[in-house]
Amino acid sequence: MGRKRKNRSNSATAGSIPEAAPSEAIEPSSSAIRGSENRVPVPLDTSNSQEVKKAVDKKSLSMLNKLYYFCTRRPKAHEELSVLVSMFGVYLNRKDGYTMKPKGWVNDMVILAAGKIMMEEEKATNGVVTRHMFSPQFVNKVICDLNQSNEDSYKPWCIEDVSLFILPSKLGYDINQCKLIFAPTLFEEHWSCYAFEPKDKILYVLDSMHDKFSTRKKNLDDAMKRRFEELLVLMNPGLTKENASITLLRVDVPRQQNIHDCGIYVLKYMEIWDGSIKWQDKTMPDYQRKEILKFRQSLICGWVQHPKNEVREELLKAAGLWGKLC
Repeated sequence: MGRKRKNRSNSATAGSIPEAAPSEAIEPSSSAIRGSENRVPVPLDTSNSQEVKKAVDKKSLSMLNKLYYFCTRRPKAHEELSVLVSMFGVYLNRKDGYTMKPKGWVNDMVILAAGKIMMEEEKATNGVVTRHMFSPQFVNKVICDLNQSNEDSYKPWCIEDVSLFILPSKLGYDINQCKLIFAPTLFEEHWSCYAFEPKDKILYVLDSMHDKFSTRKKNLDDAMKRRFEELLVLMNPGLTKENASITLLRVDVPRQQNIHDCGIYVLKYMEIWDGSIKWQDKTMPDYQRKEILKFRQSLICGWVQHPKNEVREELLKAAGLWGKLC
């Protein structure tokens, strides 16, 4: 911009088309037409466009890596509560974002935000929610009741105990009509997940460290089975305790390769698990380490760049990427 246009030269420059005489421009000769018909087409040279695409992809990846580092670097004391994601009534601050670093152990706020965003995006795309995600507080309540040393630990729930989790007036839809209900679980410093299928009354246990569970974990499985049976009755007043019995199944999902990726596996369960065997003899793929790292990056960067993120423009400007990743 701002450059002066040069005067056109009388002689043709490289790549330009010489001006033809008026008669030739209006009525080209038959020999010129025949010559163009007999001309062998020159193959397009795509090497240049491929190089350009590679350069663009490399630049985009570099900028994405820059944004990922910006969102997951250790925050200074005065930055911990500054907001990274604000949408759909959920908030993630820099302290939460830090748990999405390559070897970070994701916290409950990340799990909560991911579930809410998944449900809102499904509703926006399909008009309904078929995969409901309980907040981690649901299982926390089950664990809290289980840890009580008196008879109240087995006291049946009433609607007031779980209204925030199941009532259509609170959620905007009937979760009993959902195909799957997920309950992400933090227990003994490890993330796992329960997936309930209301239609077939099956409660699945999805755990990336499924071959190592304690007696306390087995007790939690039994407590979750009992609580979901109570939920069925509360969601369907016509049911009784006798005909609300459910089956608990432990699923053979791929095992995590370290001690810090369990939360990422739970996020993938919530995103794609449906009980179908699609990956050889498993219901989930056996992720490689680089794939898990890519999930971490794509999730946090995707949330920050989300059109509904109220602080999106502010953050991209702070990261020096406004107008580059938009």
